[in-house]
Amino acid sequence: MDQVISFDKSLQQRLQEYKDVLAGYEILPVSAIQKEWGFYLELTVDPNGWQAVWKIHRRACEAFNIPFPSIVLVFVLNVDFKDLTALVKVLAVQDDIHIPDKHCVPLVQLWPTKDQDKSVALNLQSTANSLDMLKFFYNHLFMPWDYEDDDGIDWKTKHLEPRLRLYYDMKNGVLPRVTAEHLHALITEAKRLQAKQEALESELEDSEDFDDENVNVNNARVQALMELHIRMMEIKGEVDILENPLLRGALIKKHKEMSLVNDETKQNIWVIYNEGTANDCIQFLSKVESIYRNEVLKFSPQLSSTLECANSNDVFILNESTHTVKTTGALEHGGIMKGISSPDRTNLTSQVEDVMLDFRGENVLLENITIQATSPQCAIIVRGGQLTLKNCKLMGDGRSSTHQGIIVLNGGNLEIIDSDISSFCTAIVGNSGANISIENSEIYNCNFGLKIYDNCALKAIKATIRSCKDYGICVETENNVSGEHPKIGDFDTLNIIPKLQMEFIKGNNNAKGDAIINQKSKLQPVEDLFECPDSDPTIYIESDEEMDHQNTVIENVCKAKTSTAV
Repeated sequence: MDQVISFDKSLQQRLQEYKDVLAGYEILPVSAIQKEWGFYLELTVDPNGWQAVWKIHRRACEAFNIPFPSIVLVFVLNVDFKDLTALVKVLAVQDDIHIPDKHCVPLVQLWPTKDQDKSVALNLQSTANSLDMLKFFYNHLFMPWDYEDDDGIDWKTKHLEPRLRLYYDMKNGVLPRVTAEHLHALITEAKRLQAKQEALESELEDSEDFDDENVNVNNARVQALMELHIRMMEIKGEVDILENPLLRGALIKKHKEMSLVNDETKQNIWVIYNEGTANDCIQFLSKVESIYRNEVLKFSPQLSSTLECANSNDVFILNESTHTVKTTGALEHGGIMKGISSPDRTNLTSQVEDVMLDFRGENVLLENITIQATSPQCAIIVRGGQLTLKNCKLMGDGRSSTHQGIIVLNGGNLEIIDSDISSFCTAIVGNSGANISIENSEIYNCNFGLKIYDNCALKAIKATIRSCKDYGICVETENNVSGEHPKIGDFDTLNIIPKLQMEFIKGNNNAKGDAIINQKSKLQPVEDLFECPDSDPTIYIESDEEMDHQNTVIENVCKAKTSTAV
């Protein structure tokens, strides 16, 4: 988002900033942190009159039934410094989405734009800098379990500098990549647990049979709350170890020593066999022998732990079973993972809630596997190198408006051969600079089959895209190729788009059409907000009924506690 103000600060800069913000207490309890932020922002943030990009939170996208990510241009009508929220009016949307005009949103979701109405006197740099400080603090330093801390504990002394150093160790690659990936997954899970916990607590408080003094432990919601609390404490214990600089240093030292002992240039062949009868094992090993007759093999009962200790470019052979992954591990920078029978018999699952598999370089081959990505928000990200899916099935949950199958970033290459992708909001997203090849494969039961952007190369041969709720292929372009309105038609409609090559591609039962070319304009801040009375953002003539309804729709992201933790 080049139209917003961004910052890149050092550890020492951020440490000093937060010491200044939180200087009001000699011993700073958790309960006072939000109040301290409110005091600081009241002095440094304009209370209204500025434009910002609102990055709508994933949960709000789910509530509105719109894709994630979605961003809109808004005008800030009022800032509530106590709750760290803002009342905003929507000025423009980038995608074809429909949301109400007026919203109460957390300040951490607002990004002030570089350009503003020149007639409005603003302290823009101060506002943007303070919101950057707030976002960083609640995204990276304040943890969901901190709310459980005793008020006698000084949060600033105990957590501020250790967590800052942990963040910069992750950012600078000091922390082993597998450990950093696992830590990120833990924190993401904790934030989702917090949201679930607050929703359950709200349901309990509204329940007619709930008695705060005599809690029924057999109540299903109470039991669910206890389970969430236990898992939260488990995550806290793991993160506390990494937050401690001495323990973290010992972990880094151990990882370096293991790297010196292991020959990381050698390609190992891992046979993963988690369970089965003796006969099943013999049959499986016979198939392995037919492929790797003379190679030395290594054996492991668990895929997830093996990925954490293996080398890049290793080979992982999976038995006919369900295998779980926690991190991408060794496959992150290349390797092969495959079953040796039909993909239906070898399943890959994950309880990770953000990204299931994250590939960053070299060549990765996934073969003869069914990847069940029902929990992760995104099944696969290809940041670099090449990922090949051969004779695989990739499946989402089929319900969410925000779940994505494969995202290919600039410099990433994706090859799909003899494979099926189904039940995602968007099966494949190709960003500018990405390369995608699809051959003899099928995409179905998604909202969008493919969504590609300018300068993304797509080659599709003998592919079928069917039963999509919106379009088979959506091209988002900033070039004027379709006029003022979207261009909708069959796949031949896309012939005017450069870098698209399609042969023998079929579309069937795509609800709104096989293909759409959507001219995507950048969100441009309004230069004169008050030129036309009809568009004056400070005038809002509708009743408060819509606002009351809107608060209930996205209350999970506007409550004081969650507004700071998203």
